[in-house]
Amino acid sequence: MASDLYNIILADSANKGLSILLKQKVDLVLMDIMMPDIDGLEATQMIKTNKKTKDIPVIFVTAKNDDETISKCYKVGGDDYVSKPFNHVELLARISFHLASKEKDRLLIEEKEYAQNVVDLQENLILVTNDANTITTANKALLSFYGLSNLADLQKNYNCICESFIDEDDYFHLSKIDNQDKWIDEIISLSQDEDVLVKVSQNNNEFIFNVKATKFNNQYLLSFTDITYISEQSLEYKHEASYDALTKIYNRNMFHRLMDKKISLASQQSSSFVFIIFDIDYFKKINDTYGHLVGDDILINLTKLIKKHIRDNDVFARWGGEEFVLAFDVGLSKGVEIAENLRAFIQDYKFDRAGTITCSFGVTEYKANDKLDAIIKRADDALYKAKDTGRNKVCEEI
Repeated sequence: MASDLYNIILADSANKGLSILLKQKVDLVLMDIMMPDIDGLEATQMIKTNKKTKDIPVIFVTAKNDDETISKCYKVGGDDYVSKPFNHVELLARISFHLASKEKDRLLIEEKEYAQNVVDLQENLILVTNDANTITTANKALLSFYGLSNLADLQKNYNCICESFIDEDDYFHLSKIDNQDKWIDEIISLSQDEDVLVKVSQNNNEFIFNVKATKFNNQYLLSFTDITYISEQSLEYKHEASYDALTKIYNRNMFHRLMDKKISLASQQSSSFVFIIFDIDYFKKINDTYGHLVGDDILINLTKLIKKHIRDNDVFARWGGEEFVLAFDVGLSKGVEIAENLRAFIQDYKFDRAGTITCSFGVTEYKANDKLDAIIKRADDALYKAKDTGRNKVCEEI
């Protein structure tokens, strides 16, 4: 008998049954259709629309077994149907099946809640999407980052999280790939060889994330690690390694790297460029007369003056002390003309304390199979020639 297997609570009307469901923990309901006050169809509909009772399985046990009645039973939310007179073995089997199914659902919900709690404990931004790029799971860190309170709001505001990636050359974004629907697959592929970084703007701030992704079944799991601070430090170190601290232009090390690329390109394309080295005449005397602070001010303002009269893609660096180097994608005669114009601009400029200063220039041109040391030596020889023949002039060395 069922009473030997289960604790049974009887109710002789739908209203009493509904009251019991709201007050006690009930695992399953056996429902007749014909009952006093309200019938079983209406009672089931009330059970299935109540948040507290909607997940309780309802099995109709009734003598009405016409097709229309059976259809109504399932339409109002009934989970199963057994005709009277019923077979006890069949009824117990149906009860057992639905209770087991409910238990599986409960365990599944618990597993899902456990997984969500684990995900929510992560500091990284984590989300799960399906093949259609629909976000199915997101942790609290990600929702908080985007200023949202729940998954539904995230799904409403973002068809795809990739929409928030900033389009910049140094970072991954949709413009870099042909098939934008496969952006996660692209991240998975790229991450095998390198870190995949994305930049995201949020609340007028920009954040940099290292993205990791993996695929399981038809789902994608993505993890975003905030490396904004590390990246900013890296950029600072990179800047310090490439730029002169005083004048804010390229330093000698960076100039060497740029020149290596320039020589390689010129060799491949059978093209040429001009290399110029110049320094300030009698700079030691200026430092001795006015002090090193005035000397530093001259170096800074001289750099600004030169930058006003060259293009952004021209290479300009501090070689050391009062010496500077330049590289232009022009021939020798044009390079000499440029150097002469710069010499005149410097001569005409009035510095705050020192008044006027002059510079001497050495110019040479890249030749086939040239090495950087050879180019520098020719320009240096031309510079010494300018100094030895009166200073404040431009000399060339072929």
